[in-house]
Amino acid sequence: MGSRWLRFALRFFGMAVLVAGLAGCVGGRNPIAVLATAVVTGPAPLDVAFDLSHTVHPLDRPMTFELDFGDGSAPSSGSDFGVIAHHTYSLGGIYEAVLSVTDDAGVTGMDRVQITVDDIGPPVGIRAGETAPDFTAHTTDGGTLTLSTLRGSVVLLDFWGAWCPPCRTTLPHLDSLVRAYASRGLVGVIVGTDINEADAVNYLTQQELTRFTSVWEPGGKSGSPMAQLYGVSGDDVGIPRTYVIDRQGVIRFVGHPSNLTPDMVETIL
Repeated sequence: MGSRWLRFALRFFGMAVLVAGLAGCVGGRNPIAVLATAVVTGPAPLDVAFDLSHTVHPLDRPMTFELDFGDGSAPSSGSDFGVIAHHTYSLGGIYEAVLSVTDDAGVTGMDRVQITVDDIGPPVGIRAGETAPDFTAHTTDGGTLTLSTLRGSVVLLDFWGAWCPPCRTTLPHLDSLVRAYASRGLVGVIVGTDINEADAVNYLTQQELTRFTSVWEPGGKSGSPMAQLYGVSGDDVGIPRTYVIDRQGVIRFVGHPSNLTPDMVETIL
């Protein structure tokens, strides 16, 4: 009985290793489609420049693409990913542009971008593709900041706290992004969630993190009006939490700051 069980266990283990090995071989071989554009909303006629150059293949295989603009017009296709595909949306509406990429083995990848054509833009919300909620808040240098006054710049908005170890780890990463892309229009705004304003000010001064516009309002993580506005005041959403807002005021990235890469920032600039 013991030897029979042992043979069964070894056979099962061998099959598990085989399946895991196959999964490892398959994973990471698909084309990675990236459809980037700096403009996702505006009045008609709206000219949108779609950048395909961030699309990659992990194995460097030849690829072709088809770009469907989502408005019933003829799609663009080809194999040159260095092109900028311009398209004009003549009528108001919400359109989904879809980039489909296929390699020479027939394996595909896909990416989508929502285009809103009107004078108002997407509805206000805190998800990617929505217009960032506006606020006016106290800055730690004694001034005030209204978010909507930064339209025309790309805004990196981060919720942090000197009391929060992961925040202290990720702030230098965000600082490096602001340093690298400030000349191209990236602005860093950090919202402190410390109970005492001095805790945030002292930490930023000690660490020489002075490239950000630092914002603070009373209430901490649970009671700050801005934390509540951006949905980080509850226990279900932790900090640090970063939003990247494009030049039209639309949120293009939401998530942990460690997941925000230079390539992502470049697709929005």
